[in-house]
Amino acid sequence: MKKKYSDEFKLFVIKDYYNSALGVRAIALKYNLPSKNYINNWEEQLKKKGLLPSDATKPNKSSGGSRDAILREDTRSPREKHYEEEIEILKAKVAYFESLDRMQPFLKKNSK
Repeated sequence: MKKKYSDEFKLFVIKDYYNSALGVRAIALKYNLPSKNYINNWEEQLKKKGLLPSDATKPNKSSGGSRDAILREDTRSPREKHYEEEIEILKAKVAYFESLDRMQPFLKKNSK
């Protein structure tokens, strides 16, 4: 069964995407969405409904460094690279759990 999301939740996710350094895939993972396509589709839906300005978009990311920094050899060990990847994943998970408190008013309660 396909899960339904409120416009408020969609807007919250899109605004988080716009304001964070995370890409569309990482945001989808952060909010436990099945696919990055949800974010792209929601962005278009919210623009059509007038909940987002028609020219709204994620700001361009900076290149992040000079040409020398890009060409410099990566001297990190495989273990260091692995730990850095784990740290980034954990940061995204912490941010997700912290966002749950902010999203509580938008979540529908299950009535039994």
